[in-house]
Order: sequence, then structure tokens, then C-alpha cells
Amino acid sequence: MKNALALIAILFCSATLAQTTEPTPLSAADQVLGTGKVIGLDEFFNHQIRNGKQFHYIWEDTTINGYSKFGDVWKSFGASISSLPAAPTRDDLNKLSVYIIVNPTPSFSKYAPPGGPNYIDAASIDTIVSWVNDGGVLCLFANDKNNCEFEHLNNLASQFGITYNGNLRNAVPNARDRSTGTFKAEQYPDVPFLKDVSMFFVKEISTIEVKDPAKSIMTVDNEQGTGKDIIMATSNYGKGFVYAIGDPWFYNEYIDVTSTPGLTLENRKAAVNFCRWILTMAPAPMAK
Repeated sequence: MKNALALIAILFCSATLAQTTEPTPLSAADQVLGTGKVIGLDEFFNHQIRNGKQFHYIWEDTTINGYSKFGDVWKSFGASISSLPAAPTRDDLNKLSVYIIVNPTPSFSKYAPPGGPNYIDAASIDTIVSWVNDGGVLCLFANDKNNCEFEHLNNLASQFGITYNGNLRNAVPNARDRSTGTFKAEQYPDVPFLKDVSMFFVKEISTIEVKDPAKSIMTVDNEQGTGKDIIMATSNYGKGFVYAIGDPWFYNEYIDVTSTPGLTLENRKAAVNFCRWILTMAPAPMAK
């Protein structure tokens, strides 16, 4: 019995280690790439409450639901991170190099704040669009139809030629088999920051439609084999830049997932590459 328990313990530890890897050290140039640049994360449109405390896709959340590890990647490049707990003003955005909006909370969410969600309203859209036009970098990380508020998010995204379909692909019905939530290198030859990533995991996502000035940087066969799905899009808008994907993607639960039977996943490498890519385009804040 003791031997059996010992074997179980060893297997458990091995499985745990398989999910966490030490980050590859950055080069000296990478470590200062983000110097003077500020990465701002929305905590207003995405505002989820559990046990009286905000959680889910925020820097401060160190559980599997949070973005603390993603924040650490940005900081490893020398960038600073900050949060926006209210609808952004132009003064707020002028202090940022990058503004990230993740998974705006829908009205049907059991974690919506008292009084209901904070929607991306017309005034916020005007502010964000003006800031991007003047050189800001906006990153939109949505989610699937069961978790994200799309009407108001699309009011913003469509200003840049991007529309979320508000659907769900890459469902993973069996947590032990991540294969249905993976993409392989041959499916994303045009994604600049994934050139050396052999496979990554992203589950339960919304697909995207684009029109000028947006373009797809990752288009794959749909799951029915009858057409195409856009997974990632970008938009050059005025002096600024927009990136969009239909998933929070780099949150703590999956940023370090590395292996599952028959698969080698490189989500952390993708996250590091993504931050490097965005930082090469991100300006210093327009104001201190």
C-alpha cells in the first residue's frame, strides 16, 4: 500500500512539473525593450465579483483565473503594468503605451457586479478610437458566447474593421484531452509572433470577421470543414494598432501548460513572443 501511495505521489509530482516550466531568460536587449512603456489592463468593462472581491483576468489575481503571470511577462521586458478601474478618459489612456480589454462582463454572468455590468459606451468608444488614431496600441481579448458581452465590444471593435461572431469553437469536452483546443504551426504561418511556436492551446473561443482597415493574420478551416474561421486579426488605424483574438488566452491556468498526452504546447513561448511583438510597436506614453 505504501509503495502504491509513493508511486501515486511521484506521478502527481511529475504531472505537476509537466505543467510548469522555468521561463527562458530574456536577452539583455529584451530586458529593456519595455523601459518607459506602460501596459494598462481594463478592470471596468471586465468586472467580475466573487466573495465580495474582483477576480478573473486581472493582474492582482494569482489564482488560475488571474493574469498575474501575464503581467510578469510584461515586466520581464522592463515594462510597467497598471489597471484602469473606471471607464477610460483620454488622460488615463495618454499615460499608457498599450491598453488591453479582456472579456467584457455580460449581464447573464453570475459574477456580474451589483447593479449590472459596465458596458463599453459611446463616450468610451470615442475616447479609445481617438487615442488609437493618435498612436496607441489596443489589444482586444474576448471570449466565447457563454462568457463575453459582444454587443458593446463589437461597437468598439467595428470601428477598426473587426467584428466578433460571438460563437464558440475549440470546445474541450474532456479536460484530459486538449487536442480539440490546439492549433499547429502549419495553421498560422502569417502570425508574426508565432514563427517559432510549434503548437499552442486556446479553448472555447469566438471567431472574427474583418473588413478594411483590419486584416486576418490567422485563418483556419472551420470545424465543420465547410469554410474558414478567422482566429486573430489586426488593424492599422491612424498612427495606432489593434490586435484582436476571441479568448483571454494568456491567463494563469494556461500560460504554463506545456504538455498533454501526444501534444507539446508552447503557450508561454507564445506569450513571451506576443509581448515582445507588441512592445516593438508600442510607443512611450503620450503623457506622464
